[in-house]
Amino acid sequence: WRAASLNKGALARIALVRRGAAAGGTHVTVTFPNGETRRMRPGPSSIITKAVVEVFAPTFLAKPAVLFLSESGNKVVARDEELAQAIGLSIQADRNLPDTVLVDLGPEHPRLVFVEAVASDGPISSRRMEALREIAEAAGFPAEHIAYVTAYEDRSGAPFKKTVDALAWGSYAWFVSEPDGLIELSAGRTSLR
Repeated sequence: WRAASLNKGALARIALVRRGAAAGGTHVTVTFPNGETRRMRPGPSSIITKAVVEVFAPTFLAKPAVLFLSESGNKVVARDEELAQAIGLSIQADRNLPDTVLVDLGPEHPRLVFVEAVASDGPISSRRMEALREIAEAAGFPAEHIAYVTAYEDRSGAPFKKTVDALAWGSYAWFVSEPDGLIELSAGRTSLR
């Protein structure tokens, strides 16, 4: 119907708006700590990812930077892949691909923070944590300089209830609805604080 009923200008307009080349639309705009922006496809994962970059990172990291950000429609962005490779991280577009990799440049030794945005499934499980640890350690980041966070919309929501039993010990859970709190799944014997 479109080809028969619309002229070339109308078809071009549709194509440009769908691909996010024009202003407007239903995209989610994420603003990085350095002021750079990126447009992501709409959806719950993009909304959680936006909150991770704009709220979680400045709240819990001394000097946050976004190293890598993937989304369902564009798993690996060339700019992010080049930046990751510049520090020795080899991130492949497979099932271990993290949604977001943040770096805290505040400490003497930078801290890598792997973040999964869970709108339905896919938390930082033990298997996933181990795969991400191997990637980071191959780049020269020791285990004590790596953190793992699973981000959810709300802890009363179905995604958290569905995946809480799969969360890896030694990881964290963060909620968009409670941005100042962080759940730590302590591994081993530690004192109560």
